[in-house]
Amino acid sequence: MAQAEACLKFFDDMHVTLIEEPGFALLLSSQDEPRLWGPCRSPDGKILVAICGRIALDESEWDKAQRTEGSGGIASKAILGLYQTRGIEAMHSLNGNYIVLIHDQESGKCYVVTDRCGMFLAYRREPLDNALVLSSHPDALASVLGEDQNLDTTSLAEFLITGRLTFPYTNYQRVRALDTGCVHTIDVRNGAPKYESKRQYFQFDFKIDPNASEAALAEQLADAFRNAVNRRTLPLLGPVAIGLSGGLDSRGILSAIRYPERILTFNLFDEENIEFQTAKDIAKACGVEFIPFQRDFEYYGNSADLGVRISAGMGNIASNHYLGIREHLSRLGIKNLLTGCYCDYLLKGLALNTVERKFTRSEELAGFGFDFYRTCYWAETVHSKNVQARLHALFPEARKEPRSDQDWLHIQQKRTFPLAYEADLAQRVIPQRVIPWYLPIVDNDIIDTYQKMPSRYKLNASIFKKMVLILCKEEVCQIPDCGTGAPVTASWGRHCFHRYLSALRNRINRNLSPRMATRGSWPNWAYYLRHSPKVHSLWARKNETARDLFVRILGTDPFQKSANQYRGREVEFFQRLLTQKLWLDQRAGVSAQ
Repeated sequence: MAQAEACLKFFDDMHVTLIEEPGFALLLSSQDEPRLWGPCRSPDGKILVAICGRIALDESEWDKAQRTEGSGGIASKAILGLYQTRGIEAMHSLNGNYIVLIHDQESGKCYVVTDRCGMFLAYRREPLDNALVLSSHPDALASVLGEDQNLDTTSLAEFLITGRLTFPYTNYQRVRALDTGCVHTIDVRNGAPKYESKRQYFQFDFKIDPNASEAALAEQLADAFRNAVNRRTLPLLGPVAIGLSGGLDSRGILSAIRYPERILTFNLFDEENIEFQTAKDIAKACGVEFIPFQRDFEYYGNSADLGVRISAGMGNIASNHYLGIREHLSRLGIKNLLTGCYCDYLLKGLALNTVERKFTRSEELAGFGFDFYRTCYWAETVHSKNVQARLHALFPEARKEPRSDQDWLHIQQKRTFPLAYEADLAQRVIPQRVIPWYLPIVDNDIIDTYQKMPSRYKLNASIFKKMVLILCKEEVCQIPDCGTGAPVTASWGRHCFHRYLSALRNRINRNLSPRMATRGSWPNWAYYLRHSPKVHSLWARKNETARDLFVRILGTDPFQKSANQYRGREVEFFQRLLTQKLWLDQRAGVSAQ
């Protein structure tokens, strides 16, 4: 257990609890407040409930949980009450991002419940019945079971080529993620845990009503969004911070809140640009506190090593946006961080293949391609061919022509879920593990609405804009969206004009006055690679194992180029290389030198 604790306790202030049960032991590592989120036991001590991540409850459910007998965290007591009343079937309606563990000594069963969206994952070693150990972190599992050098070269290649992995694969040959939306039953009698069964309680069964109007679905989505946000901002849960940008997602969250007087907002910035000023204007219009966090030049480089360790090397360090302000949020007493993550995937068509019309700049569906959000960098090697075979197995639609509306729905679903496998996972998985992060988009009400939405309503963020118009007051809607430069209420012509104007300004900013700051939220990585001593030192750190592996995967030696020689479309490829190199450094102990 000491080895597992060393892998899972990323900061000294994290709560680590060892629970020893008849037949197994459980190690819990959490950033969350034990009074709310800690494990609990039934009054007779025969039922244990523990949570990794967070469930979402209505205010009445929290009140009822506080009256439930037993000791421990209130959220766990809510689950205990459900289990005692309705049995394990009650877990089918749980809401949030979580792994729930229930040990019932009388039945000798241990239940592991995974969330329907796959935001909080559990991992196991293949074959499942061989020395049964589960972990929420693949590196911790591999380390404890001696699998940490048994690497999956196809997965390593897939990350470099596509920027992500295919579920349920990890960077290890024998480590896989447990299926999501399932109740996994383990027999823990006789002191030898044995995997017994898997019951899937949720799958994405799309229920598209061809007669449902976009306006009616937008109303339903607004109600779902409002419910999701308010379940995560109740007074009992403590102070709330909202990451505020100049786009639509965070202003939608802010406008949905029932208790705005308890909210503070913040913005991450390099210079006080248009994005910064827009976020400030939104906060003022909503009457909430606004706190600016200015990133220092080495913000991303300084947190890269730790970010790779926390995310198990499965997410690009360029998306590690929040780790650098963890201490600031803690000093402010923040118990809940809300972000608009995944709105683009679920509600704005990011997981579709689209093209943009030249003159109107409006989106249309395009032919299928493995490039959709992030660029693929293919190589002429056997490993690259293995990646392509893996992707074709996941997407039989790639060879299908024409594709039906149902085909596109399934393509979106497989690209989006499990959420902890998408390309920007470092932005979400890292806060989930070390910051009090509470994610609205995984709410059951939103997922129910998502399953009713035709793909065409997501193009051009059409249905999302309609939802924002419902949620936000007029003053907030009139503030331009930094993504387009136009107010939410803009006509088609005005929207098109502002899109062109915004694109022109971005080009001028990029080509005539290149610097670290951009007009948007995130930094100019091309500039950063050319000028960062930290990135150069990380890249120059010797690791012959990494070099040999990259040569086998890519057919060339990427270390022949220095960090500042990666330009243009190669910048994102370098980010993936550096992410994977840091992860391989940690496997080899290089980072400790």
